[in-house]
Amino acid sequence: MAKTKESTKESTKESNKEDNTSFEYSFRKLQQIMESLESGSDETSLDELIKHYQEGLQLIKTCRDKLNQAELKIEKINSDSTK
Repeated sequence: MAKTKESTKESTKESNKEDNTSFEYSFRKLQQIMESLESGSDETSLDELIKHYQEGLQLIKTCRDKLNQAELKIEKINSDSTK
C-alpha cells in the first residue's frame, strides 16, 4: 500500500520531533550554547544570555534523563543475561 503525501509528511514530522529530543541532538545543541556563552560576545544582550542559559539547563535535564534511561536498559539487559 502506497503512502499518501500527507502520511509521509506526518511521518517526517514525527521523526523530526523525536530527533529534537534525542541525546545526540540535545548534547550538540548544549555544546553550541556553551560555546556561545563562553565566547562572551559584547553584542549579546543580557536577555539573550539568560535565554541561552535556560535552554542549556533544559538540555542538561534531557541528556541526564536519556542517560538514566540507557543505564536502566543496560542494567535490565545484564540482569536478564545472568538468568
